[in-house]
Amino acid sequence: MSESHFIVYLRDGCWQHTNRGSVSAPFKTREAAIESAIEDARNSNDQGAEVIVQDPETTAETVWRSADENGA
Repeated sequence: MSESHFIVYLRDGCWQHTNRGSVSAPFKTREAAIESAIEDARNSNDQGAEVIVQDPETTAETVWRSADENGA
């Protein structure tokens, strides 16, 4: 199982994403942060990479998996 999780979340009124301690921000919209996280996950070449959105209500949802895209 991969440990490559790209977490998208809202902080101080701006959306951002993080992976292994590296933060990418700010994004004006949730969708822009998700798109950026997916692009970074694809570029990581990790076959088990995932993008997970942590909404302000503390619910988490996986929105993308490299394994799904690659047919694994």
